[in-house]
Order: sequence, then C-alpha cells, then structure tokens
Amino acid sequence: MARRGAGFTLLELMVVVAILAVLVAVALPSYRDYQRQAHRTTALAALGRCAQGLERFHVERLTYQDADLAQLCASQSPSQGEVRYRLVLSDAGATGYTLTANPVGAQAGDGALRLLASGVRYWDQDGDGIFEDHEVASQF
Repeated sequence: MARRGAGFTLLELMVVVAILAVLVAVALPSYRDYQRQAHRTTALAALGRCAQGLERFHVERLTYQDADLAQLCASQSPSQGEVRYRLVLSDAGATGYTLTANPVGAQAGDGALRLLASGVRYWDQDGDGIFEDHEVASQF
C-alpha cells in the first residue's frame, strides 16, 4: 500500500514534543538563576548609589544621622518596574551606616544584601536573616 502525501506520523510528533520538553526542563532553571543573579547585581548597584548619596550627605553635615534614604536615592530596586528589592537605611550615626536590600516578590528566596559604611558587603546566601562572617563577599 502506497503512502499518500508528505507528513509526520503521530509517533514522530510525540518524539519531537518529548525532546522539546527535556530541553525546556534543562534550560528553564538556568535561565531563572541568571535572572536572579541579574536582579541581585542591579540591587548591588542601587546600594552603591545610595552609599554615594550618603557620603555626599556626610561631607555636607559631618554625620550620617538624620539622612533620609528617599531623598538621597531610590528606595527600591529597580527604581522602575517590578520591585525585586526594598532598600533600607539603618544604624545611621556619626561615623557609619548600614544599607540593606531586602528581596521581595519573585526574588524573595534569594537572601538580603548588606553594605556597611566601611565598604564591607554581605549576601545572606542561606536566607536565614543573619549576616555571618562566611557570607562576606567581594562579589555577589
């Protein structure tokens, strides 16, 4: 019996669908990790901009006390669009401060970022809310 027309059998189509499903299953987690890392890098840059604003404030007033983060820089990262991190200023005193970027939304499981006035950076990699010595990072 001769075969009519050109086309694909159901089995061939199922094999193609199965191959595509495997490719998506492998690629999607890598892509999501890449997105998380990109948002983390954006938040780190936002912390740096806030630190610059705090340093300008310190030059003018010789203290970090009474600094208002909302007037110095954006209080979220990214500054427009879907919020991934909320920026918080704490422990602002005469000689130092602590800037923290708390993850929210889709970024919530990523762990907070912290920048001290001394330039020391932390990433709470295990997400336990405690910034430990082994979480000090030169790169996030």
